[in-house]
Amino acid sequence: MTESINLNNTIYLVSLFLFYWMLVNLASQNYKTSSDLSETKKQQLALRDAESTPLTRSALTVLHDIDPDFTAEDFLSYAANTYEIVTKAFIAGDLQTLRPLLDATVLVTFEQEIELRQSRREFSEFILISDPSPTMLGVAVEQERVHVTVLFSPDVVHFTRSSENTIIDGDPKKVVQVHHTWTFSRQLSNPDQPWQVLSTA
Repeated sequence: MTESINLNNTIYLVSLFLFYWMLVNLASQNYKTSSDLSETKKQQLALRDAESTPLTRSALTVLHDIDPDFTAEDFLSYAANTYEIVTKAFIAGDLQTLRPLLDATVLVTFEQEIELRQSRREFSEFILISDPSPTMLGVAVEQERVHVTVLFSPDVVHFTRSSENTIIDGDPKKVVQVHHTWTFSRQLSNPDQPWQVLSTA
């Protein structure tokens, strides 16, 4: 009788152990599936973020293939410096400074706007309050030239006075953030050639 009770207890304990083992195993499998789904979700998000990144790694590779010495940091520093020089020269009507920095088409447009402003005896001011914060948006290669598009988003004070010293545009007391998209270009065959501003918007 005692042996029968002991056998029953043993069977009960073994069954209980197997039941809990199955529960633990099932929970482990569910956790793994959840983790796998989570990892897949992370990969999907990473892919989405990569696709929405302004400048992809492949575009940087194109630039490195063209110019092994190219670095994004150096280029963006150059772009920010050029942005400041060009905007100040444009406001000052300094064509001598603008000529080597601008493509011929852009230079003609700037010249026309400067002449128009001067003919009206208007005075404009464009004061950079913050860094231009350049961001590379893309790279294109066409007709033996490489083009790099850059977004600038500085805080500025921008206004224009008439010949009677009346504010006709902007506000000298208001800081605003502007967004300008410029494209820089240079010949593929001459990596030492300075970048020129091909377009502004």
